[in-house]
Amino acid sequence: MFLKEIWQRFNGRRISIYADFIDPFCYIGFQTLRHLAEAKKLTLDWRGFELNPGTPPEGLPLTTAANSDLRPGMWASVNALADRAGLSFPEPRFVPNTRAAHFLVNWVKKPAVKNPLIDRIYQAYFIGQRDIGQIEVLIELASHFDISAEQVQAAAGDVHAGAALKANRADAEKRRFTGLPGFVFRDRTYFGALSRQAWEEIFRGGRGGHQNAS
Repeated sequence: MFLKEIWQRFNGRRISIYADFIDPFCYIGFQTLRHLAEAKKLTLDWRGFELNPGTPPEGLPLTTAANSDLRPGMWASVNALADRAGLSFPEPRFVPNTRAAHFLVNWVKKPAVKNPLIDRIYQAYFIGQRDIGQIEVLIELASHFDISAEQVQAAAGDVHAGAALKANRADAEKRRFTGLPGFVFRDRTYFGALSRQAWEEIFRGGRGGHQNAS
């Protein structure tokens, strides 16, 4: 009973987020939740998810990308949600392979480093329009957190990180998220670029935001 209470208390302070770096809704959702989590001393549990695992290492022009969240024509709704989260960024023209970026984030264990690194990767892609699939770009981004080029290279070649990505996808499919980002909080699942108001309602025990049955 004591162990169950400890687990419930820990689980109630953690929010798992399933997201990729090429989805604008994931960026918006992460940005909103990150600031709320820091204020409420909640732990963000990043679960990297490849939207397009078949993307070649060199990436793809946006017009050939299969993911509907990134196709031109959706940017009016993206802009409205981004503005609500205090963000502004142009429409992407290129879709990188995000596998190495996920490997790097998986290698970082400290939340005080992991969350700002995730944010910097998002900024590099959406605001800087950089190819975050290139190891040289990741090395530069990681250097702001005293992560060496050798460590980035080692993280990019970590076979265990590949297994973690595969497990995250299987878990997300099992939870039947209707869209990304997907969230798990207190054994309930939610999805989408949820607003601050939606999260506040969820924290109060309500059913705010988009929720899947679980």
